[in-house]
Amino acid sequence: MNKIDKLKSIIGEIDQLILKRVTSSSPEFLAWKSKAERFLINEYGAESYEIDEFKEQQYDLSVYALNTPKSDFCDACISGLKRAKAILSTYLEELEESKNDLNKINAYDKLKYEFRGIKTVIENYTKGGFVTNDLYSLEQGIRTNDKDKIKYFLLRLLDWYTENWMDICDNKFVINYDDHEKNRELIKEIYEGIDEVDFSQFIDRNDCNRKSEPVIFLSHSSTDKKYGNALEKLLSGIGIEGDQLIYTSHPLHKIPLDQNIYEYLRNSFSRKIFVIVLWSDEYLNSPACLNEMGAVWVTQSDYTNIYVPSFNFKNPKYAQCAVDTNRMGAILDGSDKCKASITELKDKLIKMFDLSVDEKRWIYILDQFMMDISN
Repeated sequence: MNKIDKLKSIIGEIDQLILKRVTSSSPEFLAWKSKAERFLINEYGAESYEIDEFKEQQYDLSVYALNTPKSDFCDACISGLKRAKAILSTYLEELEESKNDLNKINAYDKLKYEFRGIKTVIENYTKGGFVTNDLYSLEQGIRTNDKDKIKYFLLRLLDWYTENWMDICDNKFVINYDDHEKNRELIKEIYEGIDEVDFSQFIDRNDCNRKSEPVIFLSHSSTDKKYGNALEKLLSGIGIEGDQLIYTSHPLHKIPLDQNIYEYLRNSFSRKIFVIVLWSDEYLNSPACLNEMGAVWVTQSDYTNIYVPSFNFKNPKYAQCAVDTNRMGAILDGSDKCKASITELKDKLIKMFDLSVDEKRWIYILDQFMMDISN
């Protein structure tokens, strides 16, 4: 239930209380008053004018005697309820006017206005797990006007709420349940409306600089998707954007549906390209992968070698490859040497793409990566 419906419900209960001729000590009245105060505090704040005005209302007799009839107490409470109804109805009108103004804003603008609040609510609940990276990646998508990335990570946040909703509701330490409910509905609303936004106005602005920017090509066999996904998550974590990475096994970095894979790669090779070769025995047995390897050699692209733990370095096909197989690389075996090599790769890419990653965040990203390749 959104905030407007909640306030309508609170106002609607007033008529029922009046019909019952409650007093200020009636349990039904006390429950209603508590509910109304909680709503106003959540919406406007504990120190707001709105909550102060509501609390000033009197629902009891100022002067009474032992023989004062109950009807007088009922009348006093009813008078207070009518005043409260008038005040709350004014707040309702303001909220509805505000909603009408917001409805004129497209989903993308609303996301930009509301993102800080969305992020704060989630991070106040948890600072760990994949959702932290999802928020970071969504922020990147907003900063670069990347529609696909925005949609993907909005959906990830909705999935996170679905998976964790019962835990949030049952957690006795969560005192802002209403904020989470509002957050979930807001994310859903933005996700459902984002397709209606015309992103072409941003694309033209962004494309003018793209041809001079480098791009990473993660050359891999589809059978090694586990390791490819771990590398993709690491690269996204340090700030590599959606169109700065070609990784055909991921929805954000795949080849467009209506394009031939080799034509697309050839067009991308017109940019400065850095290749990450994910070596495996399956890679060496794939003609498509070896064709990609040939393109790396023809374009004289810079590259780094990454190996799955089971890779056979004595495979004769490996020695016959066009690239320098003696170049040092990283074996994804979870060792300290693996960590050091991946950190070197990070440093190289940060310099290449002019990125910035604080040490605390990098430690988290690297730990997640080591977990992903070990599972």
